[in-house]
Amino acid sequence: MTRKFRLAFAVLAIAASGAANADYIDLGTVTAPETVHFGNSWSVAPLAFADEFAFTLTNGADVYGMVVERDWRWGNTEVLLLAVASGNYLEFSVTPDSFSFSGLTAGAYSLFVSGAAIGFGTGYRGTMDFVAQATRVPEPSTLALLGLGLLGLAFARRRTSA
Repeated sequence: MTRKFRLAFAVLAIAASGAANADYIDLGTVTAPETVHFGNSWSVAPLAFADEFAFTLTNGADVYGMVVERDWRWGNTEVLLLAVASGNYLEFSVTPDSFSFSGLTAGAYSLFVSGAAIGFGTGYRGTMDFVAQATRVPEPSTLALLGLGLLGLAFARRRTSA
């Protein structure tokens, strides 16, 4: 089966399946830098799935990750969409094999994974690497110029008042 045919079949399967299999998994508290693993597997594939992985981020981070589909001899899994959501933050990735979400701040988030699976012994596994956002520090030359400017202003003010 070509990838396009499998994707088309997966989308049709999701649309036709009505109620899809959905799991809610709490991943707990995450502090960057940290790696978190997630995934799901089925003895008999649910046809369509939409899993939610909840986590609480304690500091700002960027997330990089990947998903590996587990396709055994009599089964096939297609992860079609990943999304991270929290309050006003919502970002999608339609390339779940390698994804990234940037600019996450401290707070509660959910990673949504959806797709289609057929056959027996199918599933997927993924990792999320949380990388702490770098704190921006001014360059020493910028601070030196700021200091010289303030000294110049103080000197000019003193000179005009004398």
